[in-house]
Amino acid sequence: MVVTDVNRESPRADVLRTARPRWRRDADVVVVGSGAAGIAVALTAAERGLRVLVVTKDLVGGATPLAQGGLAAALGAGDTPAAHASDTLIAGAGLCEPDVVAALAEGAPGAIGWLAGLGAQLETRDLRLEGGHSARRIVHSGDDATGAEVHRTLLAALLASGIEILDRTVALDLLLGAAVGAGTGTGARAARGTAAANAVPAGPPAGQPVTARSVAGLTAAFIGAGGRLTPGVISARAVVIAAGGLGQAFGTTSNPAGATGDGIAAAARAGAVIRDLEFVQFHPTVLWLPGASGQCPLITEALRGAGAVLRDLDGTPLMAGHDPRGDLAPRDIVAARMAEVIAAGDAGHVWLDATGLGRDLLENGFPTVTAACRKHGIDPVTEMIPVAPGAHYSCGGILASLDGRTSLPGLFAAGEAASTGVQGANRLASNSVTEAIIAGRRAGAAIAASLPAARPAAAHPTAASRQSPAPGSTASPGAMTPPAPKALEGAGQPETGLRRTRADTHLGAPAAPGSDAQAATAEAAGNAGAPAEGGNGTGAGARRLALAQAMSRDAGVMRDADGLAQLLQAIAEAGNAPGSIAQTAAPAGTKAQVAPLETLDGAIEPGGLDLEAVEAANLRVVSMLIAAGARRRAESRGCHRRRDAAGQAAAPWHTLARWDGHQLVVTKEAL
Repeated sequence: MVVTDVNRESPRADVLRTARPRWRRDADVVVVGSGAAGIAVALTAAERGLRVLVVTKDLVGGATPLAQGGLAAALGAGDTPAAHASDTLIAGAGLCEPDVVAALAEGAPGAIGWLAGLGAQLETRDLRLEGGHSARRIVHSGDDATGAEVHRTLLAALLASGIEILDRTVALDLLLGAAVGAGTGTGARAARGTAAANAVPAGPPAGQPVTARSVAGLTAAFIGAGGRLTPGVISARAVVIAAGGLGQAFGTTSNPAGATGDGIAAAARAGAVIRDLEFVQFHPTVLWLPGASGQCPLITEALRGAGAVLRDLDGTPLMAGHDPRGDLAPRDIVAARMAEVIAAGDAGHVWLDATGLGRDLLENGFPTVTAACRKHGIDPVTEMIPVAPGAHYSCGGILASLDGRTSLPGLFAAGEAASTGVQGANRLASNSVTEAIIAGRRAGAAIAASLPAARPAAAHPTAASRQSPAPGSTASPGAMTPPAPKALEGAGQPETGLRRTRADTHLGAPAAPGSDAQAATAEAAGNAGAPAEGGNGTGAGARRLALAQAMSRDAGVMRDADGLAQLLQAIAEAGNAPGSIAQTAAPAGTKAQVAPLETLDGAIEPGGLDLEAVEAANLRVVSMLIAAGARRRAESRGCHRRRDAAGQAAAPWHTLARWDGHQLVVTKEAL
């Protein structure tokens, strides 16, 4: 492993305003996220005797229930894990880790068996075909409702387990304990790249510190009426980030409204290494609706596997002559071709022709897609479907091993939040839920193996206060009865030895000398020490939409240096906008040297802290990381495509980004 081109920038660093904590929790393990990865971690750790707490913004929602396609596993006659691994490596365009991919492919049948053992109704004989796969290996349920069945099964197991759940609760930032070495075991090696995850460490790479702060919990907040937040503190011996979706950073996405990159942003602010976040997969077929923004209905790839054809506006097959795999080429290739055709016209979409499939197959084989189309006045039985690419999945994320260990001791990551080496530069269809289950179970086992026996529960909260509202109930987080304020006298101080991380909501990015991005960074640094802005989120929605539109325009399917420079400037301006919750931490004249927050004793603003403003701040963090990596990567690889650098570099590399408390350090890790 070779690290080159260490860039250090000194951008403005903002911090989230936070209020004195009003409640506390204590656990062995706190899991952020309640999708497939998060629940798999929680169940596995709990069955090994650890006290687990799950923190989630939406227990019954999230991305997992929306997954239409299925889970990839080599179960069919003549298919093998080696073939599955080969297809994954081809789709990943040189950035997958072969050993990790092999572990995924070998473990996939067992993951299917584990879900079936929990009661999941999965079709394992009539397997489907999706883009990039050389064989029928897509396990599915309800025809196009696999994610819903997987989540139903996992959620039932979670609720039956007695694991403590804080629903309608947003994670804010990680708590950091004492400084230690660069991590131990796989955690230390993860800091130097997944390829080194099973090798003996030989010291930290250039540009990375030799010490790291251990993670000892997190701050979180109950979500009340109107998005008002009631902050609190959760101390834990291990924290798992399993809330990775960031599709809402873009103008059009298949992701739900809550996919705002909260977990990745929190890890970045704490100094975790973030890898390859520029690789955002755009699903080729999101239902195009005039003037729509945010979440749009997904049109499953399995529809093309069944024979649906992409066509241009004249009705000509779109992929004919562009790839021998046609409509079933990997998603990055199909999305890029669609973007090319869409850019040449003014309709904003192309067509997906499923009329040849017939009424019976569409209504009974793809009921979710058919209902979504008809809801918007389109009958796929007789009409072609207008489609366009939409942000769908983050192939990069928090650098982690397949066991979840990251560059920070005590911090684990799994699922879409993690960059384990499985997805590479482009995810193979239906590998995401498969990886989430495998990585989640491995992370839960690794945590249990690394922690001593569970410690006694703290005196707070009481058993009654730990109960969260049942799914579908109208109870608010207040129903969890947090400890009375009197019990929290002096709660403005963190637990002994703990320090709240700096919530740097405006991470900088490498900027070329004299570029607009550098000028914006310099202007931001010059504003250090400016008066704090209000925290009520006023106008945050409009600024969030404007930034999302800029992300789709300049960091969408096709990118170039000029557009990315403009985007970096737009992100800087979004952080400076009136009504932002960001507050400059550095005094004037220090060139944005960040002042650490020693306690949780922030002032309560007149409007209070609200969810909209927190999500907007997190979106600025992940947007900056995506744009920084995309501008740095002057090549076209996988789902990162540059108009001004159409070729693929001969030698692949990973982009590593780390906030060191003073600046964003961006490096290239050669493979």
